[in-house]
Amino acid sequence: MSTPQQPSASTISPTSASEPANSTWIPWLLVMALFSALVAACVGFLKALDGSPATDAVLSAGAAFGGAALLCLAVVPVIQQLRQRR
Repeated sequence: MSTPQQPSASTISPTSASEPANSTWIPWLLVMALFSALVAACVGFLKALDGSPATDAVLSAGAAFGGAALLCLAVVPVIQQLRQRR
């Protein structure tokens, strides 16, 4: 009785392992990080103007940074799916 063999590591295409990551991701990640930092700075500044303690302003800024970064990263697969439908 013969059993099917699992593909060995040598049967994986060499281009998938040695191919560099898509180079367009680096500028987009930088833009996402800078946009998230801008949102965080605005939130922190507004909280500080409101008279909140510095710790509260920093905590709110961190939450705003995380939320903006997650939103930016969530938009990427949506755009990819919309492009595939065309």
